[in-house]
Amino acid sequence: MFWLQTCVAVLLVGGYVCAKPEHALFLYGLALGFPDLAFPLGTAVNIRLDDVLILLFLIRFIFWTPTSTVLGQRKIFRSQMCLFAFCLFSAVVEFARGVPPPAYETAKMMGCAVIVFVLPRLLQSERRIRFLIAGLTCGGIALSIQIAQRLGSSTANIQANFQEYKNAATFTTWNPNTLGQAAMLAVFAAGLGGILYSKSRAWKIIWPALAFGFALIPATMFVRGTTLSIAAAFLLFLCLTRRWKWVLAFFVLCLFAVAIVRATHPDLFEGATRVDLSTGDGLSHRFQRWETALGVIRESPLIGQGFGQEWVYMSSIGSEGRAHNAYLTVWIELGIGGVALVLGVIYQIVSAGLSLYRRPRFQMHGALLLSLIFGMCLDSFGLPTLYWEKLPTIAISIGVALAGVCERQFAEAIPNEARALGLESLPQHS
Repeated sequence: MFWLQTCVAVLLVGGYVCAKPEHALFLYGLALGFPDLAFPLGTAVNIRLDDVLILLFLIRFIFWTPTSTVLGQRKIFRSQMCLFAFCLFSAVVEFARGVPPPAYETAKMMGCAVIVFVLPRLLQSERRIRFLIAGLTCGGIALSIQIAQRLGSSTANIQANFQEYKNAATFTTWNPNTLGQAAMLAVFAAGLGGILYSKSRAWKIIWPALAFGFALIPATMFVRGTTLSIAAAFLLFLCLTRRWKWVLAFFVLCLFAVAIVRATHPDLFEGATRVDLSTGDGLSHRFQRWETALGVIRESPLIGQGFGQEWVYMSSIGSEGRAHNAYLTVWIELGIGGVALVLGVIYQIVSAGLSLYRRPRFQMHGALLLSLIFGMCLDSFGLPTLYWEKLPTIAISIGVALAGVCERQFAEAIPNEARALGLESLPQHS
């Protein structure tokens, strides 16, 4: 009886998702703000509500044929699928050799591939993007509240070390770096909301305030690399859109935020800002890990160690952890060919952003997409952001969908303008 009821519930939810994808997109964005709503599948993989919804979106394509993608989207999709095929081929070879990649890495790659395939095709209109943006914003607010509650209920011992402090804010399945990625996604969503909901003066104030508030999530947790990446992306967007007054206001707000954090947590602030770039002290052993990673790369620079084998190999030679660098991780696992494919994906996204930026009507959209990929590229120097991470993949997929919507609107506007010019050129009879 239980399984019968479960199947009926799944069918009802699936039917609703197929009939009302906008509401399901809102729920998808909202679910990302509750990372502890997860069901463990084995010891390494957790299934969350957003994972269930993305699978239902995939099933929906069996009954509803999505709108065909535009040229810019197809170029990005081809580059992403080439990277996926390369990783999949490497994993198959490892299975054949008897050294399969870890289950978590394989599941993460497959999940990101589904997101890459589904989201840009589902977000066919500006209306659907708005629903998803609303859900992501609500999810970001919920996530901020939960982080504040966790820090407020923690013991006084976390005040002694900033690493302990940011670990106290984490969830069962999300570490501090994942929370930083969630903040980057929320900032991007708020920025996109500011573009799509910019008709009233109130929204022009609310959305930038939300974006800055989400940017403070990693800052208050002392996730330093992601904080700097978001700040750099924020500044790039303001410069590309020539909002020079906002640039000044952004610097003032940043200084104000730093002053507040320093006044409220002086010991944590001092520990987090005590960094020696010449020796790498204070960078969480990044220099030592990068040096170890480069040594691994020198052993097999062309073909790598195989997909998902970074931690397996580095732990076997005594490394304290992963490389914490997306480019080095790809090089370790997939060799120089994998690095070229990742750079190819970045190039196609940048090309799509520049194409939008050159059109006055979509200049803001292009600037936002360029700022997003710029921030992710910076963050990838300290984290595996661009290499099969779910939250960055969602952000990129939304950006790809946005590029497609803008290209369709541009293509539709050209015949209308030509028709209007043709009517004006007709002779006027009294």
